[in-house]
Amino acid sequence: MHRLARQQTLEKILSASQKELDLDPTKPLFKLTYSTSPNWPYGKNKNLNNNNKTRITRIAILDSSFNPPTKAHIQLLIQSVNTITNMYSPQAQGSHEKNNLSSSFFDACLLLYATKNVDKILSSSDIGPIDRLLMMENLVEYINVDKDNDNNNNEALQNIAVGIVTHGRFINKTQALHSFFSSLKNSNNISPSNNISFYFIVGFDTIVRLFDFRYYSNLRSELSLFFESSNLICANREGFGGKEAEDAFFDSDIVKEIIGKRDAIEGGGEGEKLIRIKLDNEIAKISSTNVRKIVSEEWNKNNKNNVSYEERMERIKKSIDDMCPKPVIEYIIENELYK
Repeated sequence: MHRLARQQTLEKILSASQKELDLDPTKPLFKLTYSTSPNWPYGKNKNLNNNNKTRITRIAILDSSFNPPTKAHIQLLIQSVNTITNMYSPQAQGSHEKNNLSSSFFDACLLLYATKNVDKILSSSDIGPIDRLLMMENLVEYINVDKDNDNNNNEALQNIAVGIVTHGRFINKTQALHSFFSSLKNSNNISPSNNISFYFIVGFDTIVRLFDFRYYSNLRSELSLFFESSNLICANREGFGGKEAEDAFFDSDIVKEIIGKRDAIEGGGEGEKLIRIKLDNEIAKISSTNVRKIVSEEWNKNNKNNVSYEERMERIKKSIDDMCPKPVIEYIIENELYK
């Protein structure tokens, strides 16, 4: 019953978003579809009406197609938030204050799904936005349930939202997000800080596309505008050239020119626009593409062999148990996705 209600709510949000987009297709839109806090991104302990207009609200954004969400998504979010929090901790800044991971550098996290991707073509096995959004909600709940885990007790990891954006380019995503936060200031008597800083968490393959001239009329000016309020956290991806290819890219003239020579490095102080993190090799190997492939093969294999429904479900569970969290696996099976 709960899932049916959520599905109907999401259908209304997507329908309203499409109607708004039809009125002006050039205007990027962001819609919040789910959050763990009614005051997201400020959280239940934040004073929304404070007079500190210089305070920066920082949001870690995991931007992906979530088709489906995997354990790599979870690890990427958790490791990014904790790594950056440690990087900008009192010790890292030369202070002797005790570091507390639960006191986060970030205020909140966002799982962001673009309903239109700049260069990915939908295949017949791809699922629609509602299934993805519901699985993203499962991912959030999974992280929140596991909050007793020392890695997950960061405040920002307990203040997570799910949202959609109508455009695929990062410059358009930030435009949509800024518009959303401007609307927050004008509603519910909320007077949050004026400064919003976005930290997009992406894989190396996405970074390469971000700096591709094909997607811009003027790459330098558009990306310079993007980096005024946005930052990138880049993780290694299996099968994309390895560390040598990554180092060569980050050392390229165009990257240095736009984000600064010192910024595309591992570690450092606040102010960097591009921060690199390294995932465990086994985690880096996990991809949504492989999950879809394995599940599809299991469906087809079991159909041909006249395997019982129960045994078929069990085989699919085992085949992706190391790749996806349990709630996502259950959703895939119950809804017979990726057949």
